[in-house]
Amino acid sequence: MRDGIRTWRPKFRGKDGRWYEVAKYTVDIVDRRERRFRKVLKFSISESENLSREVGRRIRDLVNYAAVGQPNPGLVTWFQDHADRKLQQRLADLGLLPRMAPKVVRPLLEYLPEFQRAIFEKSKADKKKKTTTVDTSAKTMTARVRKIIEGCGFGTWDEVTAERVNEYIDRRPNGMSQQTAHFYAAAFRRFCRWAFRQGYTGLPLEIRKVEPAENYGRCFEPDELRALLHAARTGPERYGLTGMQRYLLYLLAFETGLRRGELRSLTVASVDLKRLQIFVKGGADGATKNKRPAVQCITPETGEVLREYIRGKMPNVLLFPAIPETSAAMVRADCVDAGVEAENHKGKLGLHSLRHTCGSFLLDQGVLPLEVMEVMRHQDYKLTMQRYGHLLAGRKQQAVNRLPRFARDQCKVETA
Repeated sequence: MRDGIRTWRPKFRGKDGRWYEVAKYTVDIVDRRERRFRKVLKFSISESENLSREVGRRIRDLVNYAAVGQPNPGLVTWFQDHADRKLQQRLADLGLLPRMAPKVVRPLLEYLPEFQRAIFEKSKADKKKKTTTVDTSAKTMTARVRKIIEGCGFGTWDEVTAERVNEYIDRRPNGMSQQTAHFYAAAFRRFCRWAFRQGYTGLPLEIRKVEPAENYGRCFEPDELRALLHAARTGPERYGLTGMQRYLLYLLAFETGLRRGELRSLTVASVDLKRLQIFVKGGADGATKNKRPAVQCITPETGEVLREYIRGKMPNVLLFPAIPETSAAMVRADCVDAGVEAENHKGKLGLHSLRHTCGSFLLDQGVLPLEVMEVMRHQDYKLTMQRYGHLLAGRKQQAVNRLPRFARDQCKVETA
């Protein structure tokens, strides 16, 4: 037993006759308070061996101080403030902690500003990352932690349980995708680890990992997009938008790659028909994802359609009065009218699929990846190529057809 501590995982025999190890590590500590009989104290701590050993060292020190009759106030305070109730009760039963009411702790939301600063300072050390990107990432992660705290109704650390967090993420509130759930779970795990390192809580919670989505959606094929635009333009009013409004919405989403929230913020003043540009406001109250202003280009043909659409309208009038939260359902309804398969093995179609289509069509036309990244407003070209660079139908066969025809040459020799 090294340093008076042994960490191990108990085994048990399953119904199939095989031996299995339990998830949590058990820490064995020698009780040195009795010289003639040294009892081994056992504590089930955590699924992490390092964390279990670290807490075990604190318990060992607590035992050693109690053996010489000189309690350590710092250790006692640490266990009273940060250990869970079960461990506090066990230590109190052993006479290592005084029985007293737990201290009042700070509300969880008060830790978030400090957590955000810690993320910012740690990420800022990476010189490859821009300061604005680091700041946005820290704010996004903190916002995800805040949503989980408010969604679960947590007030203090005593109320936080892994079961409630996992249950909240499994519910997928507000239509949360699997990819978003992956980021939320990772953010709260990081928050728990940070709080433990700072000494604000006992052990980090075992928040279940959510595997990221393997499929990020698919793009429209050229014929599918053409059919969708025709169906929208000639279709009836749907989800508060006329056929012409949906046609223009899909067209701008395809050519500019703008997201739903960015399209929703567009007004007549956002359109510069002379330069064929669309402006999206940035800043704290802006609609862009990275809070930076965006300037996107459109084709002359789309500019003419916009000219007729905004004729006689005031500058502050929204281009699209009501883009619904269920915009994916609106697109799929138009896909049904257009005879387009809204879901297949490649994924589902929605309004965001037009952003995927923008990137995929540009790459298919031979546009340089750096230029496509600029249109998509990405910070990393890998995101552009791997997530938004879909291979259009037939391109794989066309690529193979460019290989030298060695088999054809062999056929010629055999025929001769």
